[in-house]
Amino acid sequence: MLKRMAAWVLAGALIMSSGVISADEGKTPAQPDANGKAAVVSTDPADYALPVADFEFGIQKGEPVDHDFFDDAVFIGDSISLKLYHYVKKQRQTDDDFLGDAQFLVAGSLGSGNALWEVSKESVHPSYRGKKMLIEDAVDDMDSDLVYIMLGINDVALYGIEGAVENMRTLIKRIIDEEHDVEIYVQSATPRIASVTSKPTNQAIFEYDLKLYEMCLEEGWNFVDVASVMRDANGNLKDEYCSDAPTMGMHFTDEACQVWIDYLLTHAK
Repeated sequence: MLKRMAAWVLAGALIMSSGVISADEGKTPAQPDANGKAAVVSTDPADYALPVADFEFGIQKGEPVDHDFFDDAVFIGDSISLKLYHYVKKQRQTDDDFLGDAQFLVAGSLGSGNALWEVSKESVHPSYRGKKMLIEDAVDDMDSDLVYIMLGINDVALYGIEGAVENMRTLIKRIIDEEHDVEIYVQSATPRIASVTSKPTNQAIFEYDLKLYEMCLEEGWNFVDVASVMRDANGNLKDEYCSDAPTMGMHFTDEACQVWIDYLLTHAK
C-alpha cells in the first residue's frame, strides 16, 4: 500500500510539472481529457467490472502525424509486433513512405525478461544486420530517437504482473543508458479472444497494462494504449482482428495491423 501511495504522489508531481493538475492529487493518476483538462483515472483493477476501460490511458487522440514522424523510430516486440513488421513490409511494396523509415527489433517468444539474458545460441534476442544482439546495443547501433516497445504477453505468466513490469522498467533503463536521447513509447499489451482461457488471461493482461501505465507516469515515459482499440466491450480481442482463433487467439489480421498503425498516427506526442 505504501509503495502504491508513493507512486501516486510521484505521478501527481509529474503531471503538475507538465501543466496538468489532478483534482484528487496524490491519490490516483491523472491525464488530460479530450479538452486538455485533468481527468482522474483509477489504476486499481477492482474499479473495473471487466478487463476493459471506456477510455484510453496515456496519450490522448490528436491530429494525425505524417508517416515520416517514424523515420527515426524502432519498434521492439514479440510475435505480435513481428506481424506488424510483416504488414509494414508488405505495405512498403506499394508505398515507400509507409510508417516512414521505422525499423523493427522483433522476435517470436521475446519478453522483457529473456531480453535481459546474455546473448547465446539458445536466447531469443532479435537480430540486427544479421547479428543477434542485446536490445539496448541494437538500439544504440540504430541511433534511433523514438523507441516503441510492446512486450509482456510472454512475461506475465512467468514472472507475475509486478515482475513483468519491473523487467520492462529494467530493459527500458538499459536502453536509455546506451542511447541517452531516446523518447520512450510504451505500448499496452493486447488481449486474446474470449475462447482462449490459458494464461495469461485477459484479466491479467489488463492488470499488467494498468501497472505499465503507472510505471510510465513514475518514469516520465509515454504510454500508448493500443489495446484500447483492440478490446471489445468485454475486454477480449475482437474476433475480426484475430488470425489464429483456433490456437493461440492473440495474433493479428492485416485489418488489426492497420488499426494499430492508425492509432499510432493519432497518438504521437
